Amino acid sequence: MALIGILNTARTLKQGATMHIAKDAPEYLEAISYVGVGAVEMEKAGIKDGDEVVVFSDHGEVTVQARGMDLQPGSFFMPLSYLANRLVSSETHGAGVPGFKNTVVTIKKPNE
Repeated sequence: MALIGILNTARTLKQGATMHIAKDAPEYLEAISYVGVGAVEMEKAGIKDGDEVVVFSDHGEVTVQARGMDLQPGSFFMPLSYLANRLVSSETHGAGVPGFKNTVVTIKKPNE
């Protein structure tokens, strides 16, 4: 079962600590390569912590791991990075900044 909701992005402590190593370092890639999903929605979709999932929007898609988080239903989280940026529109509506906090995404298991 696919999940549909709003993706929010932000920097995380681990991401900030590892981005200074190198953006292609394994530690940094681990810090950005996940989507946070609430427990109720993970159960509903049959997704377990650490499962590979595809996250896609009208602007692109990425394959990352699912990570259980305490989130409101219909809300998902990804660390702000080039992976999350693939999902976000480049439109800034005159503000100069894309909508990092309001992108509609669908999450599903690969080959679903």
